Amino acid sequence: MDKIKKLTEANIADEHICCAFSDKKCKDGYEAKKAWLKNQFKDGYVFKKLDVRGKVFIEYVPAEKGWLPIDAPNYMLINCFWV
Repeated sequence: MDKIKKLTEANIADEHICCAFSDKKCKDGYEAKKAWLKNQFKDGYVFKKLDVRGKVFIEYVPAEKGWLPIDAPNYMLINCFWV
């Protein structure tokens, strides 16, 4: 059975983020996304991925902490979802 991994500030440097920016020609964008994620974890940002080769992941955050906050108390905002 495949395992779901949760990325954290402690493990993000060693993990692939499955992002559309992951192509070698987008290396700067990929590294910028990882740096951005690292800063977002303290605000409750969650990045979970299936431990497989491919893009199977979800990113979410409390709605009031989103990059474009919305008025939705006690709800989560899905920033990205790939299957």
